Amino acid sequence: MESSSNQSIALLIKGIVQGVGFRPFVYREAKRLGLKGFVANTPEGVVIEAQGSQCALFLEALSENTPINARIDSIEILPSTPAHYDSFEIRRSTLGEGSVAIPLDTALCPACQAEMDDPRNRRYQYPFINCTDCGPRYTIIQIPPYDRVRTSMKHFTMCEACEAEYNDPMSRRYHAEPISCPQCGPSLTFTDNLGNPIEGEPIESAIRMLQEGKIIALKGLGGFHLMCSAVSDAAVEELRRRKHRRGKPLAVMFRTLEQVREYAYVTDDEAELIGGSIKPIVILRAKSGTDLSEHIAPKIGRIGVFLPYTPLHRLLFESIDFPLVATSANISDEPIIVRKEEIVRRLGNVADGILDHDRSIVNALDDTVLQIAEGKIIMLRMGRGYAPHTIALPETLKTPVMALGAHQKSAIALAAGNNMILSGHIGDLGSVEANEYFERTVQTFKRFYDVEPALLAHDLHPFYTTTQYASEQKKGHFGLQHHYVHILECMAEYGVREKVLGFAFDGTGYGEDGSLWGGEVLIADLHTYERIGFLKPVALLGGDKAIKEPRRIALSLLFERYSLEEVLALSSATTDAFLPHEIRQLHHVWLKKLNAPLSSSIGRLFDAVASLGGFIQTLDYEGQGGMIMEAFIDESIEEPFAFEIREGQIDILPMIPEILELAKTAAGKREIASRFIVTVTAMIDYFAERFPDLPVVVGGGVFQNHALMSRLYRRFSNRRFYAQQATPLNDGGIALGQLYYAIHNSKDNNGR
Repeated sequence: MESSSNQSIALLIKGIVQGVGFRPFVYREAKRLGLKGFVANTPEGVVIEAQGSQCALFLEALSENTPINARIDSIEILPSTPAHYDSFEIRRSTLGEGSVAIPLDTALCPACQAEMDDPRNRRYQYPFINCTDCGPRYTIIQIPPYDRVRTSMKHFTMCEACEAEYNDPMSRRYHAEPISCPQCGPSLTFTDNLGNPIEGEPIESAIRMLQEGKIIALKGLGGFHLMCSAVSDAAVEELRRRKHRRGKPLAVMFRTLEQVREYAYVTDDEAELIGGSIKPIVILRAKSGTDLSEHIAPKIGRIGVFLPYTPLHRLLFESIDFPLVATSANISDEPIIVRKEEIVRRLGNVADGILDHDRSIVNALDDTVLQIAEGKIIMLRMGRGYAPHTIALPETLKTPVMALGAHQKSAIALAAGNNMILSGHIGDLGSVEANEYFERTVQTFKRFYDVEPALLAHDLHPFYTTTQYASEQKKGHFGLQHHYVHILECMAEYGVREKVLGFAFDGTGYGEDGSLWGGEVLIADLHTYERIGFLKPVALLGGDKAIKEPRRIALSLLFERYSLEEVLALSSATTDAFLPHEIRQLHHVWLKKLNAPLSSSIGRLFDAVASLGGFIQTLDYEGQGGMIMEAFIDESIEEPFAFEIREGQIDILPMIPEILELAKTAAGKREIASRFIVTVTAMIDYFAERFPDLPVVVGGGVFQNHALMSRLYRRFSNRRFYAQQATPLNDGGIALGQLYYAIHNSKDNNGR
């Protein structure tokens, strides 16, 4: 580009470029380089027109000096028509249909933290301090583009001081839509569990209650937390009793990263995530011998930790020097609660006090949960700071498509314009509250992007809530096989379009033959798949009961391997969990195939091994057996158990005697847990060696296992190996895979 004073350039920038200080950044760069023109938010992205002799340097600066929370997906050079500009300005946003990436919620930034710690600052100890680098975004927006009048902050009129900052392009609070201060912003209240006001300063009252060992509900960014002391057995046990949450791990919030290190081992990668701009819940290896309650995460040797990410959370730790349980305020796996009235109605018997404020949460959003294996992220639950997740498409879609996801760990996805957008975690469907929130999320996405999808994709299972919802809509819809979609969701994250070797290992999903799949090896592409391998099916004695009782699945395997009399004569953890007459009854069920559906699930195999090895016989939550076994892993053990593969069918019966023999020894649990993970890796290796030219793709909840993924990342370090990092590889990512298929197979979008 020639150096000339009359150069002109017009740009359309797409990505996360709204609500992150991008326009003032553009303004400052343009001013620095002496350019004239404007920058504006539009539904399609940020539009820039610039004139002057430094347009080339301006383009470089846009890519190299991007604000910390911004993400540029594309810079499109538009036709430029000469115009006369006297200066460079930030223009008002424009409305209309588009597909701009939604700005994401971020944790309290260092600059705001310094201000709230400064007694001379007018926002000293202000619980709602924020700027363009931090604070609520998606959780308060009603409709894009992201401007104050379209957020729940529209109810608060800025004072003169805040308005001056808001209108100053050189301020880091320029167009920080949630901007406020003690004079003009939201206010706190503290009530009892009936909603009656409690006298005194709200934060001090909440702190006093926590110090007394009581439970509070605190309104965060995307919903309420239930909080109590994490070092008090009595407090944690009482929380579990009241919430009917027997053993499922509870997340713990710590004051500082230094305090986290007192309770857990932290790698550099983990520390970066824990202390970063989002502050998700990160699963760490726990230290033994600390004062953390043993009821936080019973028997699994790992804890979910995070730091205070809102100024309100941080103010609690001004007077509290012990870690706090901070778990989602909900019932079982339902969506997180966002309104005090709902806390009173549904969790009034759980919380002793409620710390609330009057800034409405428009879009509920749970905390993100993840872990690190070999430096790679394993996303367990996608929420605050990561959702909605936007993936740019290389082409513009002609027709919008929506995917409705699965039944558990529900999330939806939308393809519109140039983007695929995956929602945050909704919860398990089936309850009135969860189903209503699912439908609200559908309407929110349609409202955000001002589109009405012409096509719906959903799970093949005929009785899922999402399938029934799709069939009730007056538009085209189709079901997709669950495990094929697990492979597609990973392909979607990385934009893979070639044929792959896929491993879909999870709990149970509806197979095309009507049986329960979950240990599938597939040759797959964007249009179809071939099932080339699967775990030899095992009967789930009692159907759904077996999913809660691993001993039933293990007993079924024993029936496959031994006669009834041999099983009755065995001395094992599994058989000891039954009375003799129960074993005889279940053998009859097994023989006659009475309520004993067949399943090829690797997840159920994890459960069976947990029973045979004496780790656990009945579950309090999904995946508990695998998590308990993981605490016994010794990575120096490299020997797999015996198994056979014939015509693609994986037969694990040869390993049963080995497990039973090891279970008799004191060191048996370590051997069983370690060798089982090596065995699952060996199963994958068997097929990978037979298809050396295909990329390896993994998906499904089994791959949440830290030990398994660590081993796989090492094993396939020199091969094209894909496992999701930015999106959940469990059912929380199913909608993304459904969407990817629909985009490439609908006629309106140039599919087949």
